[in-house]
Amino acid sequence: MKRLLLIVSIGFLIQACEDAPIEDGVICTAEFRTLGVTVTGGQFDDFYTVRKTDNDTIRHSPTIGGSLGDFYPILDDSYQPKLENDQDTFTFHGFLSGELLVKEDYVIKADECHIELVSGNTEIQL
Repeated sequence: MKRLLLIVSIGFLIQACEDAPIEDGVICTAEFRTLGVTVTGGQFDDFYTVRKTDNDTIRHSPTIGGSLGDFYPILDDSYQPKLENDQDTFTFHGFLSGELLVKEDYVIKADECHIELVSGNTEIQL
């Protein structure tokens, strides 16, 4: 039984490595990361993220109606090439009826594969 579990486990590991893209000798997982904020108590009618160093404005579609609140993306792995092996501060702006209700800073870094949240509030109550 132990041998069977070992063989099956090795098979899964080999398959996972075959599916992972290789970038310059670095093995990346196939996951696609999205960092965001969960908001309860209201829904924004507009939101966006701004990179502080160059004022790059990033817009995403919200994921409305989760059981814990509405999820608003701040940044996802599509931005990773612009941030690779660096970190920066990104400011999330959330609006309701044209009024800025939320302005939160997030420090985000990226390696050769993915973005990662360093600091910032991921839950907001309106």
